[in-house]
Amino acid sequence: MTETKANIELILATITDGIVVVNQHGTVLYANQSAEHIFDRGELQGRDLAIPLSVSSACQDINLIRHSSIGWAELRSSPITWEKQLAYVIGVRDITERKTSELGLSLAAAVFDSTREGVMVTDTSNRIVRINPAFTDITGYSEADLMGKTPEILQSGRHNRAFYAVIQDSIASAGHWQGEIWNRRKNGEIYPELASIAVVKNISGVISHFVTVFADISTLKQTQADLDFLAHHDPLTRLPNRSSLLVNLEHSMSRAQRDGKYLALLMIDMDRFKDVNDSYGHLVGDELLQQVASRLLAQWRERDTIFRLGGDEFTVLLEDITDAKDAAHIANEVIEILSEPFRLADSIEVRIGASVGISIFPGHSSTPELMLQHADSALYKAKNEGRGRFVYFSESLTLAARERVDIEVRLRHAIKHDELRVYYQPQVDIRTGLIVGAEALVRWQSPEDGLIQPARFIHIAEASGLIGEIDDWVLKEACAQGQRWRVAGLPPLTLAVNLSPYQFLQGDISETVTQVLRDTGFPAAYLELELTESALMQRETEAILILNRLKALGVRLAIDDFGTGYSSLAYLKLFPLDVLKIDKRFIDDIPLHRDDMEIATAIIAMAHSLRLKVLAEGVENKNQLAFLETQGCDLFQGYLTSSPVPAAEFEQLLLR
Repeated sequence: MTETKANIELILATITDGIVVVNQHGTVLYANQSAEHIFDRGELQGRDLAIPLSVSSACQDINLIRHSSIGWAELRSSPITWEKQLAYVIGVRDITERKTSELGLSLAAAVFDSTREGVMVTDTSNRIVRINPAFTDITGYSEADLMGKTPEILQSGRHNRAFYAVIQDSIASAGHWQGEIWNRRKNGEIYPELASIAVVKNISGVISHFVTVFADISTLKQTQADLDFLAHHDPLTRLPNRSSLLVNLEHSMSRAQRDGKYLALLMIDMDRFKDVNDSYGHLVGDELLQQVASRLLAQWRERDTIFRLGGDEFTVLLEDITDAKDAAHIANEVIEILSEPFRLADSIEVRIGASVGISIFPGHSSTPELMLQHADSALYKAKNEGRGRFVYFSESLTLAARERVDIEVRLRHAIKHDELRVYYQPQVDIRTGLIVGAEALVRWQSPEDGLIQPARFIHIAEASGLIGEIDDWVLKEACAQGQRWRVAGLPPLTLAVNLSPYQFLQGDISETVTQVLRDTGFPAAYLELELTESALMQRETEAILILNRLKALGVRLAIDDFGTGYSSLAYLKLFPLDVLKIDKRFIDDIPLHRDDMEIATAIIAMAHSLRLKVLAEGVENKNQLAFLETQGCDLFQGYLTSSPVPAAEFEQLLLR
């Protein structure tokens, strides 16, 4: 019996499971070495062991609290009699490693199922053995669709055998591959993936599986494509932009030089586009630009390219033309198609027209930048010549463009340093021969070049936005001078001041005039504001409102250069005008040309029927004056009396 007990003790000491005997109060009566090792608390006998026990022998898992860590243990307990008292024998097995492994597998399964990347597992025969839910979401294939099949079912057809060979070589040599690949969904749609393929080895280090993890990058690719498109295209019209133009120009110039052909660049600017924008708002303006782009695209040859540079500027790159003159024919087509009315939202119909500048390669330019610059210079010339026309670039235009830049810089300096002057040209009553008024005209007294005529700088002032500042200064200076003459006791004079289209349509001109009259003390009844036909007819309805506000101030209103624009008589009779001025071009050939005489006669009769005074401009000889007098013309101005002169000289004219 002693030998048997010794053998039992030996067995209990050598088994890996822990054996503990506790009494009803949980005090350890016996513990083998394995139990002490599992619980890691030193000698257990005589200590209380707080372990939940069941009277049954069922197996249960508990948290195992060791001396320095927490683990898991599997317990089996059973009641026994130990040294004549009720006790419990407990079998303890440390299952921490197994539980940790199970937890790891559970987490891995959760990640596998919940990750938004698609996961596919294949065996060494390249057969699909498992996929995750994200794989199904991305590709449309279920696990039942793919089990036992190879990944070839996903191939898009976009890649050749060499592409897949590179993948296999990378996996064989490095154990993994990563890159972009195009695959096919179950519905046939081809899409891009960012994929990673890696080998999986068993505990023996032998390859057992391959795992592919991939993300659908369709949205990313589309975003990249959109950003690339926006970098090279105009977002409104979807036409290529300036950066694309310069790249295309460079390639096209090289090709034209190689093939011995011409290349033309047409710079197109919309006439009166700003009026549409100002009148109807930017949304209508944007719609108009889109229709312009559509109209140009519908007209063009497939080998030509249309670009939008910004604002209302478009360019057309004409390739493969055999003669530089061919560009003129196409420019005329542009002008014609853009002169047709545009029908916009809310039944709005507008007409704009276009001007075109043309540069040619070879001949005008040697670089893309120069070609663009020269086309722009030609466009500027076309607009200055009256719009609705095209102009070829020439060296003289380059010189003119440089002069424009120089004049603009100097003009800014002139405004700031008080180099502008107001000259006055007498206006004479034909019936009495007395000077009854004067037109105030701006001049530039340059320290370097002497007196500069308006023809050299007014159009530059208009293009650069300086005209508003000049106009306001002339208005104030003329009214101040008029008041000085009144104080000096000179006869009452009507002073006529020109309002540019910019000054008339921008801001509140009535407020400006009110302030000037208040500051100078000049009576409103002696101020005459002159406007051109084109300024009035740009926005007829708005012009009537502005004119009525001015008329309410008590000033006189005149229409200048009559007969050179495109007046609508229906609107003309609605304008609250006082004076109509016949343009000098209709006076020059009187009495030599019968047509001019008849036109002048008709204008005088029409004006009188509208109860307007008539003033003839540019009267230079007595024959012209005699004819005008017989037709009942009221007033005249011109070199027959005097050229425009400074204020001091004008006073002498009055005294004589």
